[in-house]
Amino acid sequence: MRFSRLTVVLAAAAIPLSLTGCNGKKDGAPPAKDREIVFVFKVDGLLYGDACKRGAQQASDELDGVTVKYLAPDKADAGKQREIIEQLIAQKVAAIVISPNDAEAVRPIIDKATEAGIKVFTWDSDAPNSKRIFYVGADDVGIGVDVANQLAKDMGEKGKVQIVSGGRAADNLNAHVVGFEEGLKKYPGITLVKPYIYNDDDNQKARSFAVQAFQKDPGITGFACANSPSPPAVGQAVTQLNKIGQAKVWGLALPSETKPYLKSGAVSGLILWDPAKLTYMTAKLVNDYLDGKEPADGMDFPGVGKLAKKGAQVVMPTTIITKENVDEFNF
Repeated sequence: MRFSRLTVVLAAAAIPLSLTGCNGKKDGAPPAKDREIVFVFKVDGLLYGDACKRGAQQASDELDGVTVKYLAPDKADAGKQREIIEQLIAQKVAAIVISPNDAEAVRPIIDKATEAGIKVFTWDSDAPNSKRIFYVGADDVGIGVDVANQLAKDMGEKGKVQIVSGGRAADNLNAHVVGFEEGLKKYPGITLVKPYIYNDDDNQKARSFAVQAFQKDPGITGFACANSPSPPAVGQAVTQLNKIGQAKVWGLALPSETKPYLKSGAVSGLILWDPAKLTYMTAKLVNDYLDGKEPADGMDFPGVGKLAKKGAQVVMPTTIITKENVDEFNF
């Protein structure tokens, strides 16, 4: 796969000063795209990823002199992510922003990009032991604890909970699972069903595995879902098996794809952020960093709110989404 780069050469002698702005570009003409920031997501084909792509495009449209791109492999595979990043290193882009499928597997390629002079960041999912500069996302463990607390309350603090996630090596998803476990420890009446379900962020697997979970253990009364395909998939299974009201479902997912199940009660609630805003904000923070300005704790980002800076992590606020407020969200 090859990526084109637009280079604009201006012959200064041919352009009168009266027609140029303070940046040397001709008034009314589009700026030269002389900086590329490229986002590399886990897998193509998810509505969550589509929202991230919209955020990248918005940033590309608004940032002068900057092209922002979004790429993703056709499967949630660390090797395919590495192939994309290898191509970007060869292209000598300014910055690469990664949501790793496997934090450890992507670490060597992050090192290689850094050694080549490319600035590397993570967003949505982290690679904390790598040379990435900073990570932009949610408090991944904290959001898991919040999901666990909401689920436990809905279950009357008793029953069986099945944890569902995507890729086994995704740092953010594993952190959500740790949060589920930590949160549910406070409720002695709740037991965890083992083994946990991993659907590899595959929509079809998510649906079939949810049905199989009920077939294996009809006594399951709660689901804690770490990845976006899972809440609507479990909601579909709850509906199909006539378990609305008997099994409570909380997790992380887009309100747009979960709305029917929230409205029917098949899914109780979600905790999430707007992935388009997350990606747009990350692009601007990365661009600011390339210009010498680092993100600061407590900074107020328009349309998002106050950001927290915890070491090399930039944390954005989250939102609780239920049937009462789901119509307020357009992502």
